[in-house]
Amino acid sequence: MDIHAYLNQCVEKLLEANGQDLFLKVGAVPRTRIGGVVTPLAMEPMRDETTRLMAKTYLHERQLEGLEKNHSVDFAFSLPGSTRRFRGNLFMQQGHYSAVIRTLWKNIPTLEELGIPPVLKTAALERSGIILIGGTVASGKTTTLHAMIEAMNQSVPRHIVTIEDPVEYLHEDKQCIINQREVGEDTRDFTSAMKYIVRQSPDVVVIGEMRDAETFQMAIASAEVGRLVMATVHAKSVVQIFDRVLGFFPPAERDGVLSQLYPNITCFCVQKLLTARDGYSLVPAFEVMIGNYMIRQLVHERKFDKIPQALRNCAHEGMQTMDQALLQLCRQEKISMETALAASERPQELENIMRGIEIDGQTGKILGG
Repeated sequence: MDIHAYLNQCVEKLLEANGQDLFLKVGAVPRTRIGGVVTPLAMEPMRDETTRLMAKTYLHERQLEGLEKNHSVDFAFSLPGSTRRFRGNLFMQQGHYSAVIRTLWKNIPTLEELGIPPVLKTAALERSGIILIGGTVASGKTTTLHAMIEAMNQSVPRHIVTIEDPVEYLHEDKQCIINQREVGEDTRDFTSAMKYIVRQSPDVVVIGEMRDAETFQMAIASAEVGRLVMATVHAKSVVQIFDRVLGFFPPAERDGVLSQLYPNITCFCVQKLLTARDGYSLVPAFEVMIGNYMIRQLVHERKFDKIPQALRNCAHEGMQTMDQALLQLCRQEKISMETALAASERPQELENIMRGIEIDGQTGKILGG
């Protein structure tokens, strides 16, 4: 079997259907996710030899070892003759390999194409600090991260070093020189890559995912000496990013971590991917926090509960809560009211605002409360 030809056939049908994910399971026909619905493709059922050949063809040695040890592995690949990239996860299921493959953008998208708030481009062009992009699995964090890298690549001369697991988007050098290191292929792990990064003279350090205390400590150290550090993190809100980061450390160390972190906050944001009104395309919604004086003081004083009000008060600086983003998308008729309410952490409050029952909280006292 020609695995490249088979996957090309799958991908063609996936793109024709405007699908986002491809599901491959032995004994079942391939399926795709269109909007929120998983739909069969008009193809023959998968065979065991197909998924095993996929593993041998697209995984490098360290990934094969990881699959053998953990029975699951992330990977990224391109098909011969195509510049389109794909991200996949191969895993064991009832003694067979199953795979879920996500199509990435054919070319690295611009921030404007993605509908990302302009303030994130401003943040990407900062000289130093920490930018964290939060979200759940498959919320588009990595695509946003690379769109911000490409915004730099189009605008400012810098040396960017990325550490990724796996490398999903491949950048061409333009204004920037970009070195992309894949865990398992170019470096043993995130920690060892960060250990030596000071010798590589980067202006920007990009960490595919913030996973542990040691990596985060090295990230802070890089920001403190004038580098811009960017990373993704699993979180459902800007406030939860702090819970996530502090959770890397023992309680006795957390005050010290905050003391190092708060002066270096450039931008924290969290995104969600929502099904558009057309039923199949996706629309991003962003909660955005910029590291101005007020935000840094709130973090320094551990007044995380006051951050949502601060975001509402600082809309003129590009900040916004997730509910404000959802409300705007709904008013622009990009998403339905039902979609907005389902994505909200406070659906009753959001529904009240949508129905005109809005409580004035825009001038609430934040600091010193």
